[in-house]
Amino acid sequence: MDLAGAPGQSVYSAGPGIVVFAGSVGGKPVMAVLHEGGLRTTYEPVAGEVPVGRRVTRDTRIGELAAGHAGCAAPACLHWGLRRERTAHASREYLDPLGLLRRTPIRLKPLAPDQPSAAA
Repeated sequence: MDLAGAPGQSVYSAGPGIVVFAGSVGGKPVMAVLHEGGLRTTYEPVAGEVPVGRRVTRDTRIGELAAGHAGCAAPACLHWGLRRERTAHASREYLDPLGLLRRTPIRLKPLAPDQPSAAA
């Protein structure tokens, strides 16, 4: 998922966890945080401020957004990813990171009162 932003904008961890990667991938600065349940969030391009092994919370600034994400129409875009890692040998399951922000289920509603819903 790409989120428009501005160079130098603060980037925070999506939730409590441990920083498991802070470095460069393909010439771009990347941060990764391992959360409970084997969830791993990644943030790119983010110039990291938190060392590997450090515990973070949802309110922890982990770095700042850098410019240069290819395909971004804004001055900078945060490429935010989420995956579940079951074991070191199992395949990874990629998930929608917006699910970390939702506190209630999403309900689909009809476009107009006279139209049936898609779920019906």
